[in-house]
Amino acid sequence: MPQKRLLERTLAVALLSALSLAGSATATGQAPAIDRAAAAACMALGDDARIAQCLQQVAPRSPEQQRADAVLDDPATQAAVEAWSRAYEPAMAAHAQALAQRGDVRSLLGAMMIMPVQDAAAGDAPGVLGLQARGWFARARQLGPTDPLVAWVEVTDCHVLGCDRDAAIARLLQVDGDNAAAHLWANGVAMESGDPRAAREHLHAAAVAPRYQPHSGPLLSLLLDARAGAPVPAMDPRTAAGMQAATGTGTAADWMAMQALGQWAAIALAPMQGVSRFCAPGSAQLARDPGLRADCKAVLSRLAADDSTLPYAEMATRLLIGLDPGLTGQWTPRLRQLAWWREQSLPLLAHRGGTPGAGEYARWVASDGELGAMARLLSHSGIATAPPTEWPLPRQPR
Repeated sequence: MPQKRLLERTLAVALLSALSLAGSATATGQAPAIDRAAAAACMALGDDARIAQCLQQVAPRSPEQQRADAVLDDPATQAAVEAWSRAYEPAMAAHAQALAQRGDVRSLLGAMMIMPVQDAAAGDAPGVLGLQARGWFARARQLGPTDPLVAWVEVTDCHVLGCDRDAAIARLLQVDGDNAAAHLWANGVAMESGDPRAAREHLHAAAVAPRYQPHSGPLLSLLLDARAGAPVPAMDPRTAAGMQAATGTGTAADWMAMQALGQWAAIALAPMQGVSRFCAPGSAQLARDPGLRADCKAVLSRLAADDSTLPYAEMATRLLIGLDPGLTGQWTPRLRQLAWWREQSLPLLAHRGGTPGAGEYARWVASDGELGAMARLLSHSGIATAPPTEWPLPRQPR
């Protein structure tokens, strides 16, 4: 049904933004609302409508979502949202054009990342941007060949750019090779490519790198800044009600922030197959490789202490404790803190209808990391940011 196309698209983005908050069964050992691996498979479908249908199948519907469905089933609401969409996408495309005309590296990158899919050319692979948007990125790389942000955008958005992933990783390591985060990304890509030897080398490089500086905050800031001030149409009351039901955002500004969060959740997290395979307590390679345990502890300690994302902090903390039971006393308080943030924050995030709005919360994530944003959200809501002494750590589901 044509009127449902934007509603499918908004659902896809809303579910994607939830991915960064829900985590994954593999990464955290928890039972998430959305399985990240299943959602990633959905995203590979390329087409918005197919992505949304797939995500609906992997995401359970809460009672609140079922009530929202009733709002979205109203034909007048569907028509209002579809009309708003028809005006919104050309306005965003025009904004991307204006942003690109500024000609600086950051503006070119932002323009490429927010350009709607209508820029795609016939004959391109599904999900690949058209020549104009890819040209903006090419110009940004020409202007900033040693700019780490350019290299990170290429690696994380390689699919839409139609780039050579191995070449993109090589460029990232050239400009940010002393950053453990770059080697962790290369580790995951090597595992996906069936090259465990290269993955092991990158794991060691991540362990000994002088710094660990994830790129997720700068990427989210770029996405938010690129959309900021875009002259998109305002929502009338019926459209706002439909968008609130579909995405939890009832203003154009909050919808743009939700888009940024969804896009960020889809691209900003490195593949962690290598870390989870090499560093799992039952890994056979731990017995064969005398230096692996030390490398795993070094890498996992960095991930566990970092506030950028909840899934990786939980994954790393659990793996550390499983790898060396002697670390239980050191890392269990962190595990309790992470579990508390998850348990207390997710219900608040599921009902983002008041304050902070999506825009303000997204800025918190960009500046303070996902965990810092959760702590601020709890404080803003009058909830203790640390778990009470008597609060039991939830048992990890099998």
